[in-house]
Amino acid sequence: MILLWLLVILLTLMVLALLVWPLLRHGGQAAPDRASYDLTVYRDQLGEIDRDVARGLLSPDQAESARLEIQRRMLGAAGSGAAGDVAPSVAPTTVPALTLSRPASLIGIGILLPLGALAVYLMLGSPGLPGQPHAERIAREEQRLMASLPAAVRDRIASLSEAVEADPDDVGLWLQLGRVHRVAEQHDKAVEALERARALGPVGAEKAAVLAELAESLIMTHDGAITERIRALFVETLRAAPGDPRARFYLGVAAVQAGDPVKAIAIWRDLAMTSAADASWMPMLRQNMGMVAEENGIAPASVTPLHPLRIEAGEAVTRRDVPAPGEEEEEGAAAPASDRPRAGADAARAPGQGLSADDRAMIEGMVEGLAARLEDDPDDAEGWQRLARSYRVMGRLDEAAEAMGRAAALRPDDVAVLLAHADALIAAARAKGATEPPEAVYDVFEAVLKQQPDNPNALYFVGRAAAESGAFDRARELWSRLLALIPPDEPAHASVRQQRDALPRADAPAGAETEEP
Repeated sequence: MILLWLLVILLTLMVLALLVWPLLRHGGQAAPDRASYDLTVYRDQLGEIDRDVARGLLSPDQAESARLEIQRRMLGAAGSGAAGDVAPSVAPTTVPALTLSRPASLIGIGILLPLGALAVYLMLGSPGLPGQPHAERIAREEQRLMASLPAAVRDRIASLSEAVEADPDDVGLWLQLGRVHRVAEQHDKAVEALERARALGPVGAEKAAVLAELAESLIMTHDGAITERIRALFVETLRAAPGDPRARFYLGVAAVQAGDPVKAIAIWRDLAMTSAADASWMPMLRQNMGMVAEENGIAPASVTPLHPLRIEAGEAVTRRDVPAPGEEEEEGAAAPASDRPRAGADAARAPGQGLSADDRAMIEGMVEGLAARLEDDPDDAEGWQRLARSYRVMGRLDEAAEAMGRAAALRPDDVAVLLAHADALIAAARAKGATEPPEAVYDVFEAVLKQQPDNPNALYFVGRAAAESGAFDRARELWSRLLALIPPDEPAHASVRQQRDALPRADAPAGAETEEP
């Protein structure tokens, strides 16, 4: 509070100085001599007449007439300047240092202005409100967030926090604390705990678990972006546990973000080949591989599977025109666990599988508690998004789509939420074996297109819906706009162009195909 008043006084003095200084600065200064100024102007005019004669703009007679007129005015100005007592309006004057009005102005500015400002603050402000230091506000916000968590999660965080204080060299305790913070979506705290675990130098399976958890938590703090440091952590995870499915999956995502979809598919096909058909990560793997392949016009079976460590060692990703026999069915049709190595070895489990029974029960309880709270507070859009993400991690894709739909209904103008809803609907459909998106997806993308006319996904899916309904002109127009956004050398450009050119025209013979630029 003292600092506030010191700042108020300082600012007041600075404003007063700016306002009062002009009044003091001009005190006692002589006003300019009007006659001298006029004579200077007339001399310039005489010089201008000579220049106009030289340029041929005035004849000699015109120039002489103008000179006489200017000389007459000069004589008049000189006479006025000499007779100051006769023409006081143009005689030199002296501004008094302080007239009766100037002290009043200074008093008004120096005293009444600050008093008036203070009176307004006392009426409209809150001088009695206690200070709110930044650290205290952060602490109160953290307390509020903790209070919103289910009691089981709060108790687990409290017990693990006490445990690591009692035994700060226990890697397992720091790992568990980081996982619980992740479940509570306290990702900064999760990173802090997992960094502590990593600093203790875990080895083997424990090292792989710590590195994978840390990398995934960092993804959340970077809004889903996989930075070079995060990618390096996943590579380090694989060096400790080459079969870790989480690291292999996210390295494929990193390849997509880096603009290399073929590399991503090679990594994901390798993961699919070494995974059991009923592995918990297979639905998400199929969904992502299918979306990337479709968006980029790639046949997954044409890409040779390759482990990320082999790529890191310099082995090139290759493609072939004709897939090997039987490889078209490899994704989702993995051999029994007894016939091939499991991707999730002891050191490499799927997300959540490394949790104890108590931790899994805690997570399920937190999700159910969040769902119950949202039934009482159905207008919490953020809560519905959190619930959708939790359901998706647990593999409950239908419920995830429904929860994200509730969030989208509350935020119909938020394109990110609408796109997340569409993605959840597609994931739920593909998990059931559907090859076509559900009808609701097209409605969502129609809403996206109204807000973002150049959104590539919206242009494609709305165009697809138009084509299926027979609105070929609209489909052609939307896909033409989409082609303008895709670089010509991208595989997706050729795929979309082929679909557009296959659309029939009203004036074309049945079965005829058209070609557009």
